[in-house]
Amino acid sequence: MTGHRDQWFGGRTYAQHGDDLAVLNIFKRLGIERPSYLDVGAYHPFDLSNTALLYERGSRGINVEPNEAQHALFLRARPDDINLCVGVAPVSGRLTFHHVAADPGRFTFDVATATTLGITRSLELPVMTLNEIVAHHAGGVWPDLLSIDIEGMDADVLRTADFGADPPKAVIVEADCGSGDNSHDLAATMHAKGFALHSWCGSNMIFVRAADQALVWGV
Repeated sequence: MTGHRDQWFGGRTYAQHGDDLAVLNIFKRLGIERPSYLDVGAYHPFDLSNTALLYERGSRGINVEPNEAQHALFLRARPDDINLCVGVAPVSGRLTFHHVAADPGRFTFDVATATTLGITRSLELPVMTLNEIVAHHAGGVWPDLLSIDIEGMDADVLRTADFGADPPKAVIVEADCGSGDNSHDLAATMHAKGFALHSWCGSNMIFVRAADQALVWGV
């Protein structure tokens, strides 16, 4: 059943595991009606998107997708967002981006992950750090939500990010992209940055700022 009158956020979810509904609940608890976002490894403007529902509800943000064909979809479907066709890595520069035999959502800069999936094509692309994206495209202010799904490089990219004094209020990160479970590494990295695990949604971990735990959980 969808569209029931008492559904706070409606009967639709675009995310793979309902992550978008969990995030909307977090921001409702925080009193933020239209959270901004940085969606890294955004893949598609609606399909399996953690931010599409937020966009439909009036939020705006930044989508980062290095696959040109997928990036073009964002330009058409999410014109009010900032849509970047670059990769994200621990250090800026250029890296080899691997197309694989699986669907485009599995394309990756991580050669180990790509090898297990079967590399079909590789090309060199520019990459930026998370901090460079925030500095150049968000005025140096971290968006409310950081969603990151970059097929094997998630922990390395988060580890090198400097969140400063005002980090994102929530972070969604893929803990298992099919090449192995890195949830312990992610939990340790986020704990060191002042975040606590809020919940799991399928293969994704959702973190909130430790300072907001009581408000988010109502304890």
